[in-house]
Amino acid sequence: MVAMVEARKGTKTFEEAVTLTGFGKYNLFVLLATGSALMCVIIETMNAMFITPAARCDLELSLSDQGLLYSISFFGVVAGSHMWGYLADTKGRRKVVLFSLISSAITSFIGSLVSITWLFILLRFINGILVGGSSAIIYAFAGEFHDNYYRPKVVSYIATFVAIGNMYLPGMAWIILPYQWNYNIAFLDINFRPWRLLMIIYATPSLISAILVYILPESPKYLLCQGENEEVLRILQKMYRTNTGKDKTQFPVGALTSDESVEGLKHEKNESMLRSMWKQTVPLFRKGYILKTAMVSYLHFAIFLSTSAVIMWYPQILNSMSEYGNIVPVNEVTMCKAILFDGKDYENQIPDNSLGSDITRSIASETCVDTSNEEVFLVSLIIGCVYVVAYTFIGTFINTFGPRRLLIAFMTFTTLSGILAQHLSGHIYVEVALGVFLVAATGVGIVNAIVVELYPTQIRGMALAVSLCIGRFGAMTGSNIGGPLMLQLCDYMFYVFSAIHLLVVIIVLLLPKKKPDVPKIDTEDVEKTSPNNNTESDSVQK
Repeated sequence: MVAMVEARKGTKTFEEAVTLTGFGKYNLFVLLATGSALMCVIIETMNAMFITPAARCDLELSLSDQGLLYSISFFGVVAGSHMWGYLADTKGRRKVVLFSLISSAITSFIGSLVSITWLFILLRFINGILVGGSSAIIYAFAGEFHDNYYRPKVVSYIATFVAIGNMYLPGMAWIILPYQWNYNIAFLDINFRPWRLLMIIYATPSLISAILVYILPESPKYLLCQGENEEVLRILQKMYRTNTGKDKTQFPVGALTSDESVEGLKHEKNESMLRSMWKQTVPLFRKGYILKTAMVSYLHFAIFLSTSAVIMWYPQILNSMSEYGNIVPVNEVTMCKAILFDGKDYENQIPDNSLGSDITRSIASETCVDTSNEEVFLVSLIIGCVYVVAYTFIGTFINTFGPRRLLIAFMTFTTLSGILAQHLSGHIYVEVALGVFLVAATGVGIVNAIVVELYPTQIRGMALAVSLCIGRFGAMTGSNIGGPLMLQLCDYMFYVFSAIHLLVVIIVLLLPKKKPDVPKIDTEDVEKTSPNNNTESDSVQK
């Protein structure tokens, strides 16, 4: 009887069927679950801003150790991104996100109880690899619950949780780090101080997010690619019932057909992981996709590099201006004068080859000081609030203006603000101008929306993973060169960023206006160039 009822219903493509489910409570829960996972990525990769200065005495961190900790999580994300993209496209988005969230939280909990420097750094690297699973595919996971109209809006709104993460970081640090309590745990040979509690608090949202993601099903579009049509139909019926309040039997779709080439996601169980990963990656660098892959990878790289070069050193910049303001009138304080003043004092106390590892005099002093300037927490919290406004604006107007126009506008406005920061006098004015420049980081969400639109389902996860991998490499590079660049080329720093951002604008103008038909992949060539090609009977699914 049920089969007869379903037979009388129409056959729709996935895009048509998911549109018929409407947009409502179910979609908002998808947004909450996936957005919280992205927030956890930000918290885990960026917490070095507050953990490292507070932990440097307990862990006896050298200048090079501190510089390494600022970038080691990004390096971990880069190291694991390709693997996560492969696993997302072959094993499923939901499984990858769940494993990523739970395992990264566990490594942070362990790290909070470590007293050995090299082990702490190693755990942060492993944490970066693990948290990279969510970073690589969360946009694809969320986007595949939506149709073409809502997909870019949802992907952009998810990025709002980046801002929430950037508010959570200084907010929790401001509450916890000012305390000076100290509990000795003899059997672990550690002093449990506020920064260790802060690490636990930073890791806890990952477990909460894992519960939310666990409630979600696998991506319906991914399941359709795997031939699980009946399961996809059940998911769509539940979405329809939750969004509309109507009975699921009223869902006007009885069968589904794919509107994309989906066979590429079907994974041969007997082939090696290396070979399957190779076959997942090769299409991104073949005719029809290689240029797009290079273009979106640069967009991610440029935005991550310039913003990370500033934000990871932002607390030190504020401290430098604050100290310089104690010597000269506040209205005469400029960013570069403060940094160079601090740098000269720093240079007199440490070897030349250590220049650029930090830009604060307190680091160079013989007495270990790990107290925090509370002004840093306030300013960082305000920047997080600005991020919320920016991401909300993007999510609201991305369909109205288009992602390309929005990205060009954001990059132009923030770049001009950065140049202005170099020439302004006055502590507050410089802080505001630098804060506006950091809003450029919200462009990552726009780029992700562009990537989701440009690539079909079977390689979308890998495309996001590869481009974000290049982006995280940019973050790692920026966080390392930020200090030396400020000390040695401060007067030209934002002009360097301007040139980088100008190329971003040019590339955005050259991007395809819409996703073309999926090009046919020459699977024989892939097979010939595939590593670990041991059997003639193995074939690439088209």
